[in-house]
Amino acid sequence: MAVEIEVSAETKTASPVFEAMFYGALAEMQTVQIADINSRVFERMLDYIYVGAVDFDGIQNIEELLELYYCAEKYMIDSLHEKCVNYFGKNIKPNNVLKILDIAYRMNLDDIIYSCMCVLKHFFTSGMSLSNIILERSHHLSKNCVDLILEDNFEVKDNIICMIRAWCITECEQNRLEINSDSMKTVLQDIELPDTLKDTIVGCSFTNFTPIAGDNTGWIPVQRIHYKAVSPLIIGDEMDFEANISTNRFIVIKSLSMNSRLLPQLKVTEVRQETYTEKLTVEISSKHSNDRKKIYHKEHLICDVAFNDSLQLSLTEQIVFFPDVIYIIRIKWDPDSLGYEYPRSILSAYGKCKQLMVNFSENMYLQNSGSILNGIVCNLYK
Repeated sequence: MAVEIEVSAETKTASPVFEAMFYGALAEMQTVQIADINSRVFERMLDYIYVGAVDFDGIQNIEELLELYYCAEKYMIDSLHEKCVNYFGKNIKPNNVLKILDIAYRMNLDDIIYSCMCVLKHFFTSGMSLSNIILERSHHLSKNCVDLILEDNFEVKDNIICMIRAWCITECEQNRLEINSDSMKTVLQDIELPDTLKDTIVGCSFTNFTPIAGDNTGWIPVQRIHYKAVSPLIIGDEMDFEANISTNRFIVIKSLSMNSRLLPQLKVTEVRQETYTEKLTVEISSKHSNDRKKIYHKEHLICDVAFNDSLQLSLTEQIVFFPDVIYIIRIKWDPDSLGYEYPRSILSAYGKCKQLMVNFSENMYLQNSGSILNGIVCNLYK
């Protein structure tokens, strides 16, 4: 909507542009229509001219903030320009930096672009990926903006791979493409990256987690709902257990929550033990575009495990799971565990915590036999 303004003495003296418009060689009429600026934002600029202060907290959204900066730049109001740059410098956060950068890039706001790129450099250096911010879909990055980020962060590490992977997922959704390897290759065609790196981004199904500097966020237990108990898993009848996990976010998985052994029946001469030593092997494989890849294989020895309880099986390596990949969790016992029993239950097919959804499924032929996997402990990958 066009804004119509009438000239005043304050307006003329505050902006060299207004002064030229009304008094210079190219002087126009006393009333001017402004077609490229929102009326509410223009009024804020006029308020600043008369009052000398800006109520940044009262501005409704990032778009209005950037438009106010654009006003200051267009009309050469240096003090307002400086205030806007300082405000953005103090208020660029992980949850808004990509949106600010993308809009500023489209509006050619160089100072804001520079501030965002400096902040992004710091975030990426500290280990952040911003992948889950992208998956929240509050704003979709343009390809040009992705190129700009990669140009300034040419050393592509695991966290940036996750960022690009998240962008590929949302780009596929924007173009109504099925999320698979072929679609990701399609959306990456115009991105300025070597083909070998594009193949890595499309083909990888996990990354190893490097702790993020200064991040003290606690771990999130994601538990399944218990419906009913069923017959136990007896080692010997079965020597392993398998379940699938998938998630809607990039997560760092710390541990698996499973049932410990049932207390065995004792002979008259045997002394009851309250705890036991659990020995098993955990194997995690990724299944992405029909490609199954083993990503974790470790033997675990856990001492002092209580019978009839929950066992936290901590992984020796923290792994980042991707949202478009199915992960197969396999737990195997050795012959020393023959005859021991583990309680099984029919459990919900998902666990949820705020925006995070983790889906669980057992072997389709054994679903009615229940599960020993109660949930996981994880964190959102920053």
